[in-house]
Amino acid sequence: MFTRFRTLFGSLAAPVLSACAIALPMTAHADPAIDSVEQSVVTLINAERAAVGLGSLGLDNRLSFVADQHSTDMMANGCFSHTSCDGTSFGTRVWSVYPNTSAIGEVIAAGQSTAKDVVDAWMGSAGHKAQILGSGYLSLGVGLVQGGTHGYYWTVDFGALAPVASVSAAAKPVPEPASAALMALGLLGVAFARRVRG
Repeated sequence: MFTRFRTLFGSLAAPVLSACAIALPMTAHADPAIDSVEQSVVTLINAERAAVGLGSLGLDNRLSFVADQHSTDMMANGCFSHTSCDGTSFGTRVWSVYPNTSAIGEVIAAGQSTAKDVVDAWMGSAGHKAQILGSGYLSLGVGLVQGGTHGYYWTVDFGALAPVASVSAAAKPVPEPASAALMALGLLGVAFARRVRG
């Protein structure tokens, strides 16, 4: 029985663990230092908006999730565009987690190492400034990723809906590390049970 289990486990473990290894690097990881910098971007953007009489934007975790994924994509795959490295449009990417019933916007940057530097650069560009000062927005999400050719990749996504503080599991296109590992163990257990019975 033990030899049969070991053979079964060995034949199933490699593909399941390989699938997890592929999924895990694509997952965003929480880092308190980066979260603090991202919050500084929110504060600076809201200060720019207040200076011209506009309301503050609330942090929306759906928009932060997709902004973080886009910054990760640009860093890992060496592209710098509002279009994802695989050719997915900005709208398709954002609307994968945010309701497709409202206005959206985006600013990106690469190379600036501080929140102040990146917001100053955006405010120095007419197009980026127009996005930041968009009067129809109520929420934003910020994604900062370090690494790659430029060292720092920034994405801010804007939305016209009231901010949502948490992202439901159904809205996440990329599994979190814990759920991927649990999924792999579950698949391994199901396969083992079927093999033992049959």
